[in-house]
Amino acid sequence: MDINFCRYYTGDGYPPSNRFCRACPEAWRGCDALWETVLSLARSNGDTPLPLPGTRALLFPHPSSSEFVRLKVNAEWNLPREDLFHFIATGHAGMGRKDERHNPGSSPSMTRQVPYVGAIVALLGGSQWDAIAAVRRVQGRGVPDRD
Repeated sequence: MDINFCRYYTGDGYPPSNRFCRACPEAWRGCDALWETVLSLARSNGDTPLPLPGTRALLFPHPSSSEFVRLKVNAEWNLPREDLFHFIATGHAGMGRKDERHNPGSSPSMTRQVPYVGAIVALLGGSQWDAIAAVRRVQGRGVPDRD
């Protein structure tokens, strides 16, 4: 995890600080609105999971927590909000081992979330979409030239 992915992140990348985005007091600046859009996207296909283009994954709401959405290929797993925000900032959301907490290519949850997070960003309108650009500005990462 790149612990410098957001100017507001406080922590060392180890639990529980790797879950900081869930309690960030500055999330109202743009992250909360973007995450609400992700939750809406997960619910957008009614009772049927939403296929993520370019992957074999399905996206659907978490049954009991708004801090996650669920993904399924063969097995089901959680996509926590911090993994999406880390991907938006860095372009990375790869798997890692507990002794690789400071590998900037690993997601905060140490779960491989690519290519799924990229497909979600694309469904939302791409990295240049206003809400994603706003999150990058909040994070202090600017807006890249292209997807």
